[in-house]
Amino acid sequence: MATDIAPDELEIESTEEPFDEEQDQLRYEISYYPSDMTLKGYQDKWNTQQLVIPDFQRAYVWDQIRASKLVESFLLGLPVPGVFLYRERTTNRLLVIDGQQRILSAIRYFQGKFDGREFELKKVDNRWEGKTFDELLERDQIQLHDSVLRATVVQQLDPDDNTSVYHIFERLNTGAVKLSPMEIRKCVYSGTFFRLLETLNQNADWQAILGRTDPDKRLRDVELVLRFLAMRDGWMKYQKPMKSFLNTFMVSKLEPSETEKTEIRHMFEQTCAEVVQQLGDRPFHLQGRALNPGMLDAVMVMMSFAKERGVTDGGQRYQTLRSDQTFLGTVVTRYTSETQTVRQRFEHAKQIMLG
Repeated sequence: MATDIAPDELEIESTEEPFDEEQDQLRYEISYYPSDMTLKGYQDKWNTQQLVIPDFQRAYVWDQIRASKLVESFLLGLPVPGVFLYRERTTNRLLVIDGQQRILSAIRYFQGKFDGREFELKKVDNRWEGKTFDELLERDQIQLHDSVLRATVVQQLDPDDNTSVYHIFERLNTGAVKLSPMEIRKCVYSGTFFRLLETLNQNADWQAILGRTDPDKRLRDVELVLRFLAMRDGWMKYQKPMKSFLNTFMVSKLEPSETEKTEIRHMFEQTCAEVVQQLGDRPFHLQGRALNPGMLDAVMVMMSFAKERGVTDGGQRYQTLRSDQTFLGTVVTRYTSETQTVRQRFEHAKQIMLG
């Protein structure tokens, strides 16, 4: 069906408080210390998988000339900005949260390959122009191996919580286009559960609810899937900010069992099918405007429990809810992610949708 939503971006009601404007009411206990690791040390840890680049879509983006200039800086003995690593308490692996371009450039040069071709230095001093690592003089090879790329190693002291890595990465992300919260989660919390979220996002009924067929480039549609699951799991315990609430839920579900994944997938698909059948396409675009996330999560959570409660008239109940001024006040207010507003919204939706 026709839609007024741009094909590349999901339009969401601006009444929802932007995540990057939420104030984190958090305090972390973390330790951090400098580590003067040599480039050879980075290579050794990379080869033994002690050093990990999180699965992030932009990954390595430097061209060969820029990577060559970095190698030249080390050969000249010039200072290079440091990197940030996050030490996982459970594995002691080091996650690269800032500096992957610098680290991978050095490793690629040691390995002698750049995007499938030989890594020969380009646009550098004549002493090293066109040379691979194996073609360097021995003294230059030793110079590179012994060059130091200082790292700040961060570790959260609470063994049951590693959400600080999200906030560290977010604050270090100073690129021209700031990453969305879900783009950061894809880097920090990549794994089985994130892949499940992306799979659920491809469901045809879910796409009909969003009013689009193409995935959102900034992963905001995937974030809505996460939000629905997190709210269904514990809206009664919700505390602002929304960003941290979703992060905590992600951490609790990083590697679900096959049984849990099957249950989540079945529940999600069944709920989406019921919503489309009883409410139609794009039911949460108030007055034809952008999608209202507060309306979506409250109604969908309640409809996910409707069948087991014996409720079969979800469409009629939804029309009653949409005309209820008290409920509408919780989805069109300035900040719909306030703790009290969220709990009031869900309580009211529960009364009307489930009786």
